Amino acid sequence: MTEPTSSGFGGLIAGLSLITDGYERRARLYPALLLFMPVLVVVGCGLGPGVSHAEAVCGVVVSCGGLFLLAQFARDAGKGKEATLFDKWGGVPSVCIFRHADPRIDAITKARYHGRMSDLVKEAKPPSADEEAANPIAADGVYTSWSTYVRVNTRDTRKYALLFQENINYGYRRNVWGLRPTGIAVASVSLAGALAWLYFRYKSAGQISFELIIASVGTLIWLLLWLFHFTADWVRVPADAYAERLVEAIDSLVPKTE
Repeated sequence: MTEPTSSGFGGLIAGLSLITDGYERRARLYPALLLFMPVLVVVGCGLGPGVSHAEAVCGVVVSCGGLFLLAQFARDAGKGKEATLFDKWGGVPSVCIFRHADPRIDAITKARYHGRMSDLVKEAKPPSADEEAANPIAADGVYTSWSTYVRVNTRDTRKYALLFQENINYGYRRNVWGLRPTGIAVASVSLAGALAWLYFRYKSAGQISFELIIASVGTLIWLLLWLFHFTADWVRVPADAYAERLVEAIDSLVPKTE
């Protein structure tokens, strides 16, 4: 592995990769940037045109790999709490969808998928409904191997564009949810700062800043989103959609020849 010639150049390249890579940009960078939206709104409305210094600082942060660091922060926050989501949902959606007891796919279609997977992964015998009920852990072991096989063989983002899009949607929402405690804290501090700024500007100049009023309202709305909208149920929607697109790809897979 070659090292970058300078930290600034390497950081710039990393930042550019976030712009050009669809998954990195939408699933990792955008959730991290959401954290700073309330701060930027308050500072922008409070300072107005006098933000040249702030713009310069942002430029330095970007060139030194700040965007890449933010993306990694978002990724770690979401991935680190993913097990909590799966526990809440009763398992990994792309594994659960193979279960006989899972209602998202009708029994006839599911039987076809099970038959196809038994041809694709000959080492994993499909369990019957009774066997699944008697030993759900063993059944999930089979379904996990199936899910892994399909994921590994559907990495062509052009051929499986819908699957890739749902993967991005899930990654984005998972990472936003993972950042939720930090997002609530940042939005709360930003709202308090906007209100304090509004108050002291009125006390010192005797004028009400309509820009800061707008910033306060916007930040309050953003705080409410973090509190009540960015929840585990919000993440579940694309997780289920991804699982559905994943099993739909089974029919396009061809058994490997020895």
